[in-house]
Amino acid sequence: MTDRKDENQNDKSNKPENGVPDDPKRAPNSGKQPSKGKGRLKLHTSVKSDFEALQHITETEDEGLRSYYSVTRSGINAGVYFHEAANSKDGTPYVKPPVLLSDPFEIVGRGQSTDEKEYRLLRFKRHGSGEYRTVAMPLEIAGRPDGLAFLRANGISVNQNGQAISRLVNYIQWEGDQTEYLFSKRGGWCDETFTAYIMPNGEIIGKPETPVFYIGDLSKKRAYGAVGSLEEWQENIGRYLEGNSRLLLAVGAVFAAPLLAIMKHENGGFHFFGQSSIGKSVSGMTALSLVGNPEELRMQWNGTGLSFDNAAAANSDGVIMLDEMGQADGKTLDTAAYAVFNGAKKGQGAKEGGNREHLTWRVLAISNGEYEPEYFMKKYGLQWQAGQAVRLPAIPADAGKGYGVFENLHEFARPDLLAAHLEQSAKTYHGTALRAYLDRLTLETAANKSRLIGRLNALYQAFLVRLPSDLASQPIRAAKRFALAAAALEVAGQWGITGVPQGAGADGVKTCFDAWLEHAGTENKEERDILKAAKDFMLEHGYSERFIKDPKKADGSISYLGNTVETKRNHAGFMLESRRTGEPPIWYVLDKVFEDEICKGKDLELVCRVLADCSWLKKDGRNFKAKVPQSLVGENLLPARIRLYCFRGIAPPEENGAGIEGLTG
Repeated sequence: MTDRKDENQNDKSNKPENGVPDDPKRAPNSGKQPSKGKGRLKLHTSVKSDFEALQHITETEDEGLRSYYSVTRSGINAGVYFHEAANSKDGTPYVKPPVLLSDPFEIVGRGQSTDEKEYRLLRFKRHGSGEYRTVAMPLEIAGRPDGLAFLRANGISVNQNGQAISRLVNYIQWEGDQTEYLFSKRGGWCDETFTAYIMPNGEIIGKPETPVFYIGDLSKKRAYGAVGSLEEWQENIGRYLEGNSRLLLAVGAVFAAPLLAIMKHENGGFHFFGQSSIGKSVSGMTALSLVGNPEELRMQWNGTGLSFDNAAAANSDGVIMLDEMGQADGKTLDTAAYAVFNGAKKGQGAKEGGNREHLTWRVLAISNGEYEPEYFMKKYGLQWQAGQAVRLPAIPADAGKGYGVFENLHEFARPDLLAAHLEQSAKTYHGTALRAYLDRLTLETAANKSRLIGRLNALYQAFLVRLPSDLASQPIRAAKRFALAAAALEVAGQWGITGVPQGAGADGVKTCFDAWLEHAGTENKEERDILKAAKDFMLEHGYSERFIKDPKKADGSISYLGNTVETKRNHAGFMLESRRTGEPPIWYVLDKVFEDEICKGKDLELVCRVLADCSWLKKDGRNFKAKVPQSLVGENLLPARIRLYCFRGIAPPEENGAGIEGLTG
């Protein structure tokens, strides 16, 4: 066997691979290297005293000759061998000729994944490449047909002899380096010390407390590589961020994503919407250039649910870009929204019964489409809940300066020229900015995590104090996501990563927040939706035959609370003209109609409170339903003391233009 030192002169992979160090102690300078497993061969250190020497001789005599494994890494006899100890007829111990078990590979570590599955870490040199590879093998498949297929798929030929396979399984189970690893199916932070980060290509940035090996999705491993230098990225991309708010927000999202866990923030993202001609995808492509090759990293909204889950897990504590929301169907939109916002995949049945491992993740999404998410969800009969709207705020991609997504063209004559430059530069220079940021971030957390959090909090609060003081609870939740992006962007600038002047990053994010707030409003979305549903119902049906003006002139009949009330079909209630000049009519709406057609599944008390707070729904003390007048109760048209939901006017008072004095008394 070739000396390890000589081998490394031609080995192209001396750098740590996926957190696995190239440990020379695993390769002593000898023709064959016995594995240091569970008692197969005991390696003794040099004798340091007469007592130790005597003890060593005694142990050797007691143990006798034992079977062992060896690995010959190269040459015509390369392979994993089993050396069986035996006794001759006269009792003399000897070792039988070695039996070849497989092509050479070494066990360089072992451990568990987050779902407590056992793994072995295999290291070998791939035929023809001259480079060492390290792979994780689930221990449960060792010896099974799929285990042998796993070895062959990695270029390791196996002796098919039954006894040889048994020996090989024992080698995998018990031999080799005993170093304990954490096997992670998820990218991002290795643990809550935040001192080591797993890139989606398996690269470990920082120093984990326990060695880590990534076993998650590697389908886009090459896309996460770094091309060019940080200085080249700054010169060709970073310097065009200043003065362009949409680019700054998208880049801020990339820097903010690793802070989600550190700052204890929830999943979410930002959605840029507008017509295709304004270049809305440029923001996302520019942001992805921090991470890797944007052409390969961006995802389409019309992908499968599984691809969303895999991407989210691989990019945990990171960012994903979802392009063209309009191309997705309703089911995919719903599945993707669940994955992004809930930080988990939907449960799937496992072979052993129950559910599969409950993978979780923290991500920020950069999304785009011609319209905001609510439009697409309604198109497929789905609800875009208030909580979802807060976690993925929809921002007009058009910056309003006549340049589409840009406000500052810098030295370019037209916006399309700047967009083309950024797209081409992103393909040429990428993957360096986020690595530089994570390098510094892991150093800061290792040195003094509390100090870092204090610094981030100061920047975070400095952004929030600039916002309007009358924001409702839901806009405040959305504002916190903008604030985190602003803080991350400012820190990245202070660390010399973006080249953006201090304050310019936060200003750009504030511009985006203002655009979102102008579009979304300062009140809660749920309240807007409730008012809209009520207005839509009243405007469509208020003056229709569904509301009876004079009960005595109705045709047809229904039974209401055990009493017969003459009415037309689809009876919704009664309308009474006001007795006072200039005041609007009053509508009394039946309980079932109110709950089914106005509340539409929303909390009944919340709907009533919102409608009463704007003085449209008449209250009677604490009761959200009003007493029905005698003109309806008389002649047994309605039961005595019946209460119904009472609307004063066809629309809220502020839109109706009517006086509301005494309405809630």
